[in-house]
Amino acid sequence: MNEKIRSHVMTIALFAVFLVLSLDLQANTEKQWQFRVFLDDKEIGYHTVRLSPEEDGRRVSVEAKFDVKFFFITAYRYDHQTEEFWEGACLRDIQSRTDNNGEQLFIRKQAEGNNFTLETHDGQQELQGCVRSFAYWDPELLKTSRLLNTQTGEYQDVEIIELGNNPIEIEGRMVEAIQYRLMIEGSSIDLWYTPDMNWLALQSITEGGYRLSYYPAGEAF
Repeated sequence: MNEKIRSHVMTIALFAVFLVLSLDLQANTEKQWQFRVFLDDKEIGYHTVRLSPEEDGRRVSVEAKFDVKFFFITAYRYDHQTEEFWEGACLRDIQSRTDNNGEQLFIRKQAEGNNFTLETHDGQQELQGCVRSFAYWDPELLKTSRLLNTQTGEYQDVEIIELGNNPIEIEGRMVEAIQYRLMIEGSSIDLWYTPDMNWLALQSITEGGYRLSYYPAGEAF
């Protein structure tokens, strides 16, 4: 093998090693998604997701707080916290609590081997197969037909529609994005992802007809 070919092969091999190491480093790096939350055009709170890789899976912490005021009077408060543990594409453990304007809700998975038995404010239920939640941060969600609502404990049927490339305006800037729509029991949630499938934004219409929107707090694109 002449020196030019040998050098070229070594360069490709070194690049391949670097790529594998780079991907492995990314897979084992903590990630965080921070969103400002708006009701119509009024900022009402935040939603934060923190992902920490562990030896046998991923630990995910979620915190969301909303405070809706009209004429200096608090009309609605929301405080939600969830701790999840994922093995591969499946949810293995979950603990959540929610203060939904004074209504106290909770979810606890009972440790019973591979069984996924949930204790909630409404009683117990056992779920079958690979359970997934509304984990918008994970684009694998878009391949699922049932998702666990981590606030209510409902295991909901969803239909997911890809709407294709659809730029979204964020802080006065049009951002390249791919849009998906989740259809859930008569309501819908629109999600936007960057071309490399990083969660970018969310919009939905509340029962009262208000537009609920999530936009990144900081550079996310």
